[in-house]
Amino acid sequence: MNPKKASMNSRSVSVLILGAGGHASVVLDALLASGIVPRGIIDPVKHPGETWEGIPVLGDDDFVLSMPPETIVLVNGVGAVPGTSLRNALFRRFRAQGYSFLSLVHPSAVLSPAANLEEGSQVMAGSVLQRNASVGENSLVNTRAVLEHDCSVEAGSFIGPGAILCGNTRVKEGAFIGAGAVLLPGVIVGQKAVVGAGAVVLRDVEKEETVTGVPAKPRKK
Repeated sequence: MNPKKASMNSRSVSVLILGAGGHASVVLDALLASGIVPRGIIDPVKHPGETWEGIPVLGDDDFVLSMPPETIVLVNGVGAVPGTSLRNALFRRFRAQGYSFLSLVHPSAVLSPAANLEEGSQVMAGSVLQRNASVGENSLVNTRAVLEHDCSVEAGSFIGPGAILCGNTRVKEGAFIGAGAVLLPGVIVGQKAVVGAGAVVLRDVEKEETVTGVPAKPRKK
């Protein structure tokens, strides 16, 4: 998906942010910096008629389901925490109902023309995606993260602030890369694996394995 095209298309429909927490506020800044003012916030705790960060609260998930899918586009404002699945569950639920998600790129991010973003992916302020880097659907590349050439981040994954993925690395579906972690060239991080903040990963990480430290080693259970 071309993120610029997604942003342009979003101007003809209503943009709704899912969630009203910390990540949602960062998403709001990225939208506003892109010239997109969301119509409202969807949150199960806050009450319709309230405002959050100056944006009206419209209701909970039922409000979304009351709207024809072609009239709105969603932005996932739920953050990612290891061991939790709400962000990905919301994406799957609404996609199954025919709703679309915006691919969001902060204007300060630097993307190669050959980088690829899938639906609902998010690239936050100051991040860099080099040639042939790819970000799967509903994945989040957080502030100032770097994806070097030919990196692949599969669906539903999280790349923490300041993380560096060297060339030809692969992050499989649902994996979590902590803030400031470094993946050396060619490393593969398995499905739903966790790389701790600041870790330096020299070897492949197995499915659902957690590694921490310098060099990164499996965490003792």
